[in-house]
Amino acid sequence: MLHRENSIRQYHTSSAADLIKETMDFYQITQTDLAARLGVSQKNISDILKRKRFINELLALRIETVMGISSQLLLNLDANFKLHQAKENAKNSEPDHQSDKFLKRYDWVSA
Repeated sequence: MLHRENSIRQYHTSSAADLIKETMDFYQITQTDLAARLGVSQKNISDILKRKRFINELLALRIETVMGISSQLLLNLDANFKLHQAKENAKNSEPDHQSDKFLKRYDWVSA
């Protein structure tokens, strides 16, 4: 199903949208057809593919039924992608908290 000529991305830079889009391209599935099969709007599919929206558990299960892609894989891809985004955003933003305790670790924390 996956194109072997595509380079493998690090897990946190891929989202469920990437895997769904690749499958759609390979099987020439339109957004309209997929939306009808999943019971959602074409705009919903478009937003997911553009990463404006992420899939939820119910939609992941529907995609698994319709496309044969593991719902667990889809949800993990999105969770890793969103966590990576949050980490990047946290690095690039200044804390606006005045407390001297903000993000100060407890003594017993070693990680």
